[in-house]
Amino acid sequence: MTRHAVHAASDGPLRLAVLEHYGETFGVSEHPWQAWRLADAPASPGAHDVLLSDGEADADVIARVAAAGATLIETDREGGHWIDTVRSPMGTWVLSVRADDDHAHSPAFVAVLLASLSLHFPAHDALCLARAWRPGSAEWPTEFERFPRVRHAALVAPEAAVPAFAPCPPALGLYAVVPSAEWIERLVPLGVPTVQLRFKSDDPAAVRAEVARAAQAAKGSQSRLFINDHWRVAVDLHAASGGDSGIYGIHLGQEDLDEADLDALRASGLRLGVSTHGYAEMVRVAAIRPSYLALGAIFPTTTKVMPTAPQGMGRFRAYVKLMQPVIPSLVGIGGVNGSNMREVLAVGVGSAAVVRAVTEADDVAAAVAQLTGVFAQV
Repeated sequence: MTRHAVHAASDGPLRLAVLEHYGETFGVSEHPWQAWRLADAPASPGAHDVLLSDGEADADVIARVAAAGATLIETDREGGHWIDTVRSPMGTWVLSVRADDDHAHSPAFVAVLLASLSLHFPAHDALCLARAWRPGSAEWPTEFERFPRVRHAALVAPEAAVPAFAPCPPALGLYAVVPSAEWIERLVPLGVPTVQLRFKSDDPAAVRAEVARAAQAAKGSQSRLFINDHWRVAVDLHAASGGDSGIYGIHLGQEDLDEADLDALRASGLRLGVSTHGYAEMVRVAAIRPSYLALGAIFPTTTKVMPTAPQGMGRFRAYVKLMQPVIPSLVGIGGVNGSNMREVLAVGVGSAAVVRAVTEADDVAAAVAQLTGVFAQV
């Protein structure tokens, strides 16, 4: 006898309401998403299918779903919490959240999950939204306490509360990200409030020399210098100078957090900023209590390969509303320039990062003056 696939129960009116309320803000996928309980799922799921499992799925099921490019959510109960393992083409995330009821995959949960996927949120972010959604509400989630906590991901997250990094002011101002110490030397005399050295090299000696040169340029100035990626070099230089190196902090990407010694970074007294690209990453990084969060990429950018599509202003506004009460110092990143910076700052962040708006300017001093002036006008 042939088994027919059966959709997971979903609150249809709620799903439609979410799409109607927020479709214009986030955009709606032209491909409909479908959810299935694992026992009732099609034998050959597709890229827009979500399979829901009560408990851990068998290894062959996990492999079959992965090969199909589909999404699998395995849910267990631990005391008063749901433990969700989200497996999708974007990786595996394990998240924990307080259970509102006894239904792991209630019709309301399924409705918000599918709506969020249709609004172009990746599976791990859609799971965060579905769990954070307040029962009976049509409002977009903004209560940080309702969001899941990351138990494990491709990136390690602390299981318990940790000390906060040294704070940054909420308003870091114009934040110029540049590829060399020579650029730091050019920008510091122009009074750029915050600068970041993003120097790419596999030569340890070259890295040490570049970081030292940038630190010397910033030392004694009003510019806050962040070093991208090369945290060991920055910490060693800062310690060797007795804490008077000219380096203000470190900036790390999500992938860099795996290798960074966060305890050593905290002990150094340097600030820590971290790039984030969505809800799960923001929740995960908030647990390590960084000095600032960078949110983006807001607009298309060619300066680096991004793990996600541009977030757009709708997502950026939602991220700021959620995270500002938790981490007051927020930076808008990704494709920011003189034509869109005012819109970014109007959301309420105290900083916006620029790259090409400075490094490709015909008149760097004039570009800095123009960009800095936008802050005074908002």
